[in-house]
Amino acid sequence: MTNEDSTPDRSDVVRVLRDLDSLPGHDESPPREWTIESASTGYNEVYVCTPPNSNEPKVVVKFATYSTRGHFRAGVAAYRLLDAYTDLSVPTLYGVELDGEATPPAIVMEFLPGESLAEGFLDTARVTNPDAVRLVGEIIAASATIPDHATEDYGYIRDHERRPSGPCAVGNYDDCRSWFLDYAAQLYSNPPEHEALQSAVPEVRSYLRANADRLPKTPTQSVVVTDFSPENLLSSDGTPPTSLDGVTGIIDLERAKLAPAEFAAVNVEYLLTRFVSDTSAVKEALYDPLPFSAEMPARDLYRLIAMGRSVGGLPHWYEPGSGTFEERGNAIASEIEEMLD
Repeated sequence: MTNEDSTPDRSDVVRVLRDLDSLPGHDESPPREWTIESASTGYNEVYVCTPPNSNEPKVVVKFATYSTRGHFRAGVAAYRLLDAYTDLSVPTLYGVELDGEATPPAIVMEFLPGESLAEGFLDTARVTNPDAVRLVGEIIAASATIPDHATEDYGYIRDHERRPSGPCAVGNYDDCRSWFLDYAAQLYSNPPEHEALQSAVPEVRSYLRANADRLPKTPTQSVVVTDFSPENLLSSDGTPPTSLDGVTGIIDLERAKLAPAEFAAVNVEYLLTRFVSDTSAVKEALYDPLPFSAEMPARDLYRLIAMGRSVGGLPHWYEPGSGTFEERGNAIASEIEEMLD
């Protein structure tokens, strides 16, 4: 799945850099003289760009070859909010091109050194390392400290505004309950051809509607990235540092949303514990730095919403009809049935 018909190349990177109004810390060396190397490890195309003068910092150009323009717009808002209102190590943005016709949307940002603390959710030992998970909990806590004037509404971030008080992210739902219900409806709208899931999914939708009054309507907003994990964190050697001060970068914030931190925590907890039998160490580490415990109101609803990504993603992550596809689908359906029982 791609977002655009064309795949960007070196010439597109040069053009994006050339079109910037300014690039702090760089002299007048033309971008065509820079060393441009692909650093793509996921779905979007990423390039690390090194100026000929070794004293000048590297920059990153990231193209939305998988993500949508809306995803990148939300990521830009998340980077700017966290940069302005927290001490988290997010990259500084130098330029954003969301409306160009020749190439996919692009972001130019500060290069942050380091290695990821995990290589995806299947890197089970590293993604569930309590030291790494505790850092994720600290980031969730910090993301919930942005001031009230920096956020407006809920759900998908549709816009980013510069106001006299500072940057502000604007969601597309005026109440969070409505967004939760619509988000869940979207995730569960097209269950895969899997017998157990086909049976369980309608019950989820009914349960969420019947318990909608337990979902918060106007909670305190937090920046929530619904596929966040230790993979989004960088350190000098890829091992968890002892504190956030040792995190050299927090990256890949596309798909950011405005929602309560409690949902962010339950969502991350689900993602990190899908493939482990004993979840106690992950839960203890995740919630230790948070101002609330795992046993919160609406926990079951938050978890059901989080599980929707596994339902919708099943045929994309596993070959339909394969043994793994059937096994994972049965596990998801079994948990759903247990929660609704």
